[in-house]
Amino acid sequence: MPYGDVLIHAGDFTELGLPSEVKKFNEWLGSLPYEYKIVIAGNHELTFDQEFMADLIKQDFYYFPSVSKLKPEDYENVQSLLTNCIYLQDSEVTVRGFRIYGSPWQPWFYGWGFNLPRGQALLEKWNLIPEGVDILITHGPPLGFLDWVPKKMQRVGCVELLNTVQRRVQPRLHVFGHIHEGYGVMADGTTTYVNASVCTVNYQPVNPPIVIDLPTPRNS
Repeated sequence: MPYGDVLIHAGDFTELGLPSEVKKFNEWLGSLPYEYKIVIAGNHELTFDQEFMADLIKQDFYYFPSVSKLKPEDYENVQSLLTNCIYLQDSEVTVRGFRIYGSPWQPWFYGWGFNLPRGQALLEKWNLIPEGVDILITHGPPLGFLDWVPKKMQRVGCVELLNTVQRRVQPRLHVFGHIHEGYGVMADGTTTYVNASVCTVNYQPVNPPIVIDLPTPRNS
């Protein structure tokens, strides 16, 4: 891991969000020297999405058998297992003068966690992002930025998120993942966009962490 002050993880730190996986990830976080570690969930953190879990355990056909067998008491407080980081879920924290906001939602993706239909449902989540945020962390990308999927020959980012970022929030840094093929950095003159996907589309963890230097805010 490279040197830095703040580690940002944009989700998918487990395979299915099982408590044992969360504990293992938390132990790994505890071994890292960063002063601050900021984490959000992704679509793989199924147990972090309480509405998803409530629907899953009611289904006759268990699409995720190892998760659907969990009892509510096994996952209701799964976030509390993350003791070695600051976990954000539609919430914000100020670190070294930077306002950081994190949200796990993304357009519907094969029925995984934190999926919402495109349009108004996602816009309502993005409307929760306050103006004045310096660093935005979402699991999925905005439309047109590091969201190209060659196999589908299309961009899969969220247009509502794009409009929110460029027209209203205008953060200095927007960190996301989810689309493994989009790993890299882009900028639009106001915001730097980082697709921090460590794994390739074949789930091979070969992409190195991306380091971004931001000047400390003057009022910090």
